[in-house]
Amino acid sequence: MRIAVFVMMMFFVLTGQMGVVYGAENPPDIYSGTGVVIDSSTGEVLYQKNKDEQAFPASLTKLMTAILLEDHMNDGEWMTASKKATQQEVSNFVFNLKIGERMQKEEALKALLVISANDVAMMIAEHIGGDEASFAGMMNAKAASLGMIHTHFVTPNGLHDPQHYTTASDLALLAKEAMKYPAIMEAMGTEKTDVRTDQRQVSIRDRSLIFKNPLALGGKTGFTNEAHNTLIEYMKKDNKTVIAVVMKSSRSNEYQDVETIGNYGLDHMEILRTFQKGEIVGDTTFYGESVEGALGNSCLLTKRKGDEADYTYTPVFKAWQSGQNRVEAGEVIGTYQIKKNGETQMEIPIVSVNAVTHNDPEPLSVMSQKVGRTTSTSTSTSTSSWRYGVAVGLLVLAYGLLKWKQKRKQRKQITIFAEDKYGA
Repeated sequence: MRIAVFVMMMFFVLTGQMGVVYGAENPPDIYSGTGVVIDSSTGEVLYQKNKDEQAFPASLTKLMTAILLEDHMNDGEWMTASKKATQQEVSNFVFNLKIGERMQKEEALKALLVISANDVAMMIAEHIGGDEASFAGMMNAKAASLGMIHTHFVTPNGLHDPQHYTTASDLALLAKEAMKYPAIMEAMGTEKTDVRTDQRQVSIRDRSLIFKNPLALGGKTGFTNEAHNTLIEYMKKDNKTVIAVVMKSSRSNEYQDVETIGNYGLDHMEILRTFQKGEIVGDTTFYGESVEGALGNSCLLTKRKGDEADYTYTPVFKAWQSGQNRVEAGEVIGTYQIKKNGETQMEIPIVSVNAVTHNDPEPLSVMSQKVGRTTSTSTSTSTSSWRYGVAVGLLVLAYGLLKWKQKRKQRKQITIFAEDKYGA
């Protein structure tokens, strides 16, 4: 009996120290009301709990605002805080805009994602969209393009509105899209930095617990009374990366829940294939000249462990533009499509390895014009020569007639004289 009790005690001690190992048939249970984990490269769902249940995103909204900021503003471009922007609910106590204060795009992005500045989000919305409602329309259009079918945005900062909602699954798609923007990923991976305006410089810090997770590349938190706590984290282990999302959570549970389901996803993934930047994947032709295509990026293709799906890899080259006479080295000339059971999982840009120039022969229309000009000139010359010849001929004929008349007159006079004088 004592031995049995000892064995049970040791089991609980070890499992308490080592953590629970979850199998595919035994996914972890979490406190958060909804959650999802996806493969960051393919979007495959690795874990889910009520992933399509409607919820309020709170400040996770700012990830969409950041994407539109990157899409519609240039580096170094300035924007100005309006009265409405400065009247937004305060989200931090170190940096709040004043009416008329100006910020550049890069500084606004840091304030938006590192300290979740509500006023900065509104300033961005008004600068890009003209007003909050127009910017919301842009947000919803972008969401639709990403397949976020359960989402509707109203505000640029996530402050509560009953018509401002989404799902954990849709937010995972949004977070996947954000990975295409290096500046956004850098901001979400920054714990401490400085922001500058035209009036001041302020040190800011992300006070979340995201950076306590040793596997976290970065992330974004959110909270309103109606939404409760929301969280997105990017987690990486053994060159595999997942996106973990929880909603309807609490401050005391959100980080542990994300770490738990994120690790579950990572443990149920494996690397299928590695793609290297510069790897030759096919060729096409440009006016008969061969153009080699190579991968423009390096990436890993991962899959769920035990997945026996059929994967295909196909280079798809784009059509050349009308009038194009040169292909530059490094120019994007197509995409490398990776499909799983016929459905696209990934697309990698294909770039030209070599430069090719096509010297277009002179168009027939130009040649015809030249021939026409030559023929016209020859005809004109010929016509002029003919007219000159006729004129000369007429002059000679007129001169001849004149001489003939003069001689005839002279003969007539001689005959009359002879008759008169000699009776001839």
